[in-house]
Amino acid sequence: MATKQEKKEANESTVVVVGGHGGMSSRYREVAQRFGCSLRHFEQRIPPGVRHGAGKIALVVVMVGMVSHALRDQIKELVTDDTKVVYLRTASVSALRAAVEQNAS
Repeated sequence: MATKQEKKEANESTVVVVGGHGGMSSRYREVAQRFGCSLRHFEQRIPPGVRHGAGKIALVVVMVGMVSHALRDQIKELVTDDTKVVYLRTASVSALRAAVEQNAS
């Protein structure tokens, strides 16, 4: 039987951030939660099975200055046809906030 937390996460949309600064994960998470989404942040690589474990992915945010070509290819495997992908030039919290506000709400 699923716990309350698991049920909540199953109904919640997920924002996936690829790239960015690891030290900013908590700030990125605050932005996503402000818009009613959970956050998954990956700096170096995307582990196998993320697509199935992340629930409904509402938005993938790619911080382009901080993503390798190999990681970019992993992103292509992660998204489905109805998933929005936004590319940001900067890894700032304000840029992420604007992207989530425009695309995930």
